[in-house]
Amino acid sequence: MTLSPTFIDFSATPPRTANASVEAQGAHNAGNHWIIAAGGSVRARFDGDAQADEVTLKIRALVSKLGSAVGYAPLDVVVNGQVVIERFRIPGGGDLPQTMTFVVPGDWLAGENTLELRSAADSRSMLWLYDVLLESVWDRDAAERAMLTDGAKESAFTYSTDYSDGHLWDWEPGPRLRLWIDDGREAIPGELTWRGTDGSEGALTFAREMDTFLGHVRTADGRWSQLRGDLVERAERPAEPGRRFQTSVSWDGNWHGAGELGLSVDTGGAPIERLGWRDQRGNLASIGLAGDGASFIGYVQRVNEGPIGYYGTLVRPVPEVDG
Repeated sequence: MTLSPTFIDFSATPPRTANASVEAQGAHNAGNHWIIAAGGSVRARFDGDAQADEVTLKIRALVSKLGSAVGYAPLDVVVNGQVVIERFRIPGGGDLPQTMTFVVPGDWLAGENTLELRSAADSRSMLWLYDVLLESVWDRDAAERAMLTDGAKESAFTYSTDYSDGHLWDWEPGPRLRLWIDDGREAIPGELTWRGTDGSEGALTFAREMDTFLGHVRTADGRWSQLRGDLVERAERPAEPGRRFQTSVSWDGNWHGAGELGLSVDTGGAPIERLGWRDQRGNLASIGLAGDGASFIGYVQRVNEGPIGYYGTLVRPVPEVDG
């Protein structure tokens, strides 16, 4: 018997969940994570199976620093009153979220279950919680896959941007950047590159939670700038009309149908003639658009596979969102 993939994504407001509900005491939302204060806790209820063999529990979190010093917020993890770990010190020094993996014995589970994450009463800094994953030991990474799939339902992003010459960090506001890429892989971009028809170009990388990005851009006359962005809006579909292409991929000397690709990318500059991306699952693609935008040629590479050809022809624009 198995446990349904279970996740809580604290980067969303309210948290995205599957097979779980969340309540908190002494904890609150802080944008792309939740903060648990000293003596506070987050409790998750999830449906399980008393016959499950073993459950894998993954927690991504960090402990905030005490100035320049390492923070202190020991973590207790309890499932149905049974202690998984007590006064655990999260590694990493507070610079980056860390993923901790624990075992939950199957005989601890009942039909309805409670998972508690507690910050010790003597904590001197804050515990930042990003996501919690629960899955059967035989269904490796199922919860993360389910969380990525759920996140891809809202795959249209709008960011405010700022530019700097990178020397004095004299940030100046720039145009909004809008992005929507739907290649049927149920994954959102982790990296993006482009070239405009005027010779401008750029590259950027997104935070895992998609709330910020950092990159660099080059103008048509050769000037480079640092580029950063903050999420303004996230939606299921782009507010501006996009395009859909019927695609094919090539191997063994032949072309094979590969579904549709939806695009709506506006960097605030010239129209894009080349676009590349790597999604959060690790798949990557790069395409060059024809001058009239009616077709493209490029390549794709799926995780653990070799590169293959990629071709698309325009079939229809994406309709604007109602309302």
